[in-house]
Amino acid sequence: MSVRVLHLADVHLGATLANFGDYAGRRRSELEEAFRRSIDVALARRVHLVLIAGDLFDTFRPDPATVNLVRRELGRLREAGIMALAVPGTHDSLAWGDCVYRRETLPFHRLFTEPTFGDPATLEIGGAPVVVYGIAFDPRRSGRGWDTLRRVRPDGIHLAVVHAACRFNPAWPIGPEDLPFREDELAAFGMDYVALGHYHNTRVFEDGGRVIGAYSGSVEGRDWTETGPRHVLVVEWERPGMPPRVERVRVHTRALKEVEVDVTGRGDQEEIQQAIEAACAPEILWRIVLTGEPEVAPRPRQMEATLAARYGHLQVLDRTTLFSSHILAERLEEETVRGEFFRRLVESGKAAADARERAVVERAVKLGLKVFG
Repeated sequence: MSVRVLHLADVHLGATLANFGDYAGRRRSELEEAFRRSIDVALARRVHLVLIAGDLFDTFRPDPATVNLVRRELGRLREAGIMALAVPGTHDSLAWGDCVYRRETLPFHRLFTEPTFGDPATLEIGGAPVVVYGIAFDPRRSGRGWDTLRRVRPDGIHLAVVHAACRFNPAWPIGPEDLPFREDELAAFGMDYVALGHYHNTRVFEDGGRVIGAYSGSVEGRDWTETGPRHVLVVEWERPGMPPRVERVRVHTRALKEVEVDVTGRGDQEEIQQAIEAACAPEILWRIVLTGEPEVAPRPRQMEATLAARYGHLQVLDRTTLFSSHILAERLEEETVRGEFFRRLVESGKAAADARERAVVERAVKLGLKVFG
């Protein structure tokens, strides 16, 4: 009999998502739906365990409706005989005295509450021993928590559930309280799989072609660092000692994507808007980067407001240049105060020491065209 596990993390239920503006309420509903869909996957795939690797809640003190949502969904797992094991993360840490996990009783099979890898949960699934280790994030007490992770027996399938930071980039400000580790250290921990949370994009780690752990990523994009499909991971072992198979299962409601739209030659705001609509399907939440050389200074905030009815929410960033546009060339020929204003700006752009200075001049040109025409 195979052993199947669902791995999810970084759900951040209860997040305000204020960065989505007027769409924030709908985005919160989409996040909740992604969580419910994750539980649906666990039920449909008939997994034996659900591992939640931290930040199930966005705050240590979520509102009652959010707590009740989690209680209902975990209850669905319990009714189906599926065990849910979890660790607190950075946002819902037990370090807070009135943390939700201290105040509420939720139907976990096991919530790991110790700041080190203490006694694991030892289960039996289809005759195979499955040992689950967990550590509760605590910025004051976790320290070198990885040093406390040890296999308690040689046989079986050994899983660790950890909210921790991998040093993908040496420049990232990761402290010892973040349970830091390097990718090349993961295999040395001796686990058959490490279910990780904290990093919001899916990443699977292998050693010698064998999967040894993963970040499942967030279940719904919360900003444009979390673009593309959002997943939970179904991890399956045919038997102990065999490498696991990992399947990414999409659970998001609306993905976030970024796209560049070239608006060279577009003569007015309506034509720029048409270029956006031609490039961007309405079922996606878009960040649109305008590029090229239009014949008019784009008005990003105006376009966002106009297109909100079609997309719900979008961001428009202006990366166009007007230095070679016909409209600016016409202004430079004028023997007027306006013409002199633009001539001086263009000279400043030519003399710019770097791209940053040139960008400032480019912005001044666009503002000038908006104000003076």
